Amino acid sequence: MTSKIIEMFINTDDKILLQMKWWLYMSSVGSRLKKLREENGYSQRQVAEYLEIDQSNLSKIENDRRNLNWLLSDKLLALYNCTPEYLLGKTDGYEKSKISFKSARDLDLNVIAHINRLSANLTILRKYESGKEFNNFPKLNMNFKRNWGIDEFSPVNMFNLLSYKIPNLTISWFPMKSSVCGCYFKKNHDSIILLNSTHTRGRQNFTLAHELYHLLDNKENFVVCSEKNQEETEIKADEFASDFLLSECALYDYMDSNNIEEWSINDVIKCEQYFRLDHRNFIGRLYSQGFITGDQFAELSFNIFDKAAGLGYDTLLYESNHKDNQYYSIGHMIPLTERLYNEKKLTKGVRKDILLDLFRQDIVY
Repeated sequence: MTSKIIEMFINTDDKILLQMKWWLYMSSVGSRLKKLREENGYSQRQVAEYLEIDQSNLSKIENDRRNLNWLLSDKLLALYNCTPEYLLGKTDGYEKSKISFKSARDLDLNVIAHINRLSANLTILRKYESGKEFNNFPKLNMNFKRNWGIDEFSPVNMFNLLSYKIPNLTISWFPMKSSVCGCYFKKNHDSIILLNSTHTRGRQNFTLAHELYHLLDNKENFVVCSEKNQEETEIKADEFASDFLLSECALYDYMDSNNIEEWSINDVIKCEQYFRLDHRNFIGRLYSQGFITGDQFAELSFNIFDKAAGLGYDTLLYESNHKDNQYYSIGHMIPLTERLYNEKKLTKGVRKDILLDLFRQDIVY
């Protein structure tokens, strides 16, 4: 992607002059970078890890003892969601992103940077969509599933459901730290859900239901969930996701229909295969309700892939995205970009940048 800072200097055809301007401007951005990092609550270690450089090098950059190159500048602009003009000291206008990164372990700054890029792309696209009417998001209530026409006793395909029911939704996959499940972003009537492509398909299905709660709960910030988060809103989102995928009455109906008095390993795997459940969440639910013992919970916590394969079940539910498909996106931003490009409202370069940020090289090339 072309650097936003380079675009500020693109008027000149003299490469030597361009380089001189670059070094002149980049020799005094350290104090701004340090201020941005501290305002956003990141440590030098976290930012250096995100930039893939030594912490000592970041310290030198922040103290104006080492200049910033073009590649690092683009990554920092995305991370801090700031303009090149602010970074270069040409303006003092800066508004910190509304981010609530709920992780019990560590921040994944790549997730924050990516959602900032997609948000900026949405701003570009919506600049040409003023005056359009959008459907409102549905409201969470006791009749929610019925209003959506969802059978209480049938499995829910979250990917198909959300693409059909949530207007202007984009879903994007890419590898994140293992402690991060995913996140959502909502801006006006547009929404984005990011999913950790290294998690199992069952976990991704649960994460989609979890983020659906946040999306419909009228939150105006990011929410990133983690395995150990115990905050009240996260607990509510987990409870919503668990019930949305398998309600209490559906669970008891399943037990009655399959004559389950004591849950066996086969019963557990068969049920989660049918309802497309996250394995860890499901056995935790069964344990908390007293349906399985602590010994059964411990036994089911390991080697579920091999156990399912040995019982003759499809193992896709327990696999992550294939390595060739870990970066991918579906949803509204793609056809919107193509339509605006065909209407000659976007340049070829802007179209390319947006689609590459959505990991859709297959459309670009």
